[in-house]
Amino acid sequence: MSKVKITDIAERSGVSLTTVSRYFNHPELLSPETQDKIKAAIKELNYQQDNLARILVTGESNLIGVIFPHLHLSFYTELLNQLIKHGKDKGYNLIVYTSNNSREEELQLIQNMLSYRIKGLILLSHLLSSQDIEQLPVPVISIERTGGNFMQINNDNFTGGKLAANLLIRNGCEVFIHINNDFREEWPSFKRILGFEYEVRELCYERFIEKDFTDPYTPKAAESMAKLVEHIVTKYSGKKTGIFCSNDDIANLFQRQCIKKKIDIPKTIELIGYDNAPVSNYAVYPITSIDQNISLMAQIAVRALENYIPCESMVPAVLIEKESTSHL
Repeated sequence: MSKVKITDIAERSGVSLTTVSRYFNHPELLSPETQDKIKAAIKELNYQQDNLARILVTGESNLIGVIFPHLHLSFYTELLNQLIKHGKDKGYNLIVYTSNNSREEELQLIQNMLSYRIKGLILLSHLLSSQDIEQLPVPVISIERTGGNFMQINNDNFTGGKLAANLLIRNGCEVFIHINNDFREEWPSFKRILGFEYEVRELCYERFIEKDFTDPYTPKAAESMAKLVEHIVTKYSGKKTGIFCSNDDIANLFQRQCIKKKIDIPKTIELIGYDNAPVSNYAVYPITSIDQNISLMAQIAVRALENYIPCESMVPAVLIEKESTSHL
């Protein structure tokens, strides 16, 4: 069979060559009706796009590189889902890596991506310095990571922490606790701790950092959480306790241990997570959470590749009340 050409697609669908080209490069600029015509012609002709030829002709591909530190947390998996969804709308495909070992390994991963002429890089890992990122030869978009002279998408973490604290205060909690797996003061997510602590600064407060919670779906994490829950309910026996976790996965791990110990949620303990990831809705008692608007983050990241400007885009934090807190 002779190779199908773009001119064949144009002729079969009754549109111009320019319109077909736009379909492959900027489909969002075409009406749904025009897209359907071209899509039908592609199917009828059994056309397969030659990505290698595209790279040779244009010097770039429709590939986007994405680096996560890991995919243990629901925030990362849901963000990946949303990046795939919004990337598909723009005609992009993703090359995805996880990187949590060393700066050198991450730089090598990026070199591998660059060999595919990626259009840009979406970075969630925090191994590279701002200087490392600024020297990369492609647009870089970081999400919830330290800023520099590149595009950053961050949540309003300080407000998110304040929203969590204020709800627990309004609901009559007497003790306030933050649980986290790790933090660095330069990370944007550290501001959610600061916002929470600012609101409870004159109240009974304690912070717990446990690195076993980095992957909350391991036996070690469950064991460490069981000990922590026992410690909290023993130390603060008889006091209504408000728990604010750094993400929904840790909050879900905390809830499971409370259920095993027959601790009443939300009567005895009120629980708030962060991200409003799917796991917060799938918990036995759906978990009140601070919504980062993961879909909007992904949409901003994908759109930023078209008109790349180094800047910070702040996504609002919104409190979503569910069954793990009281409704007074």
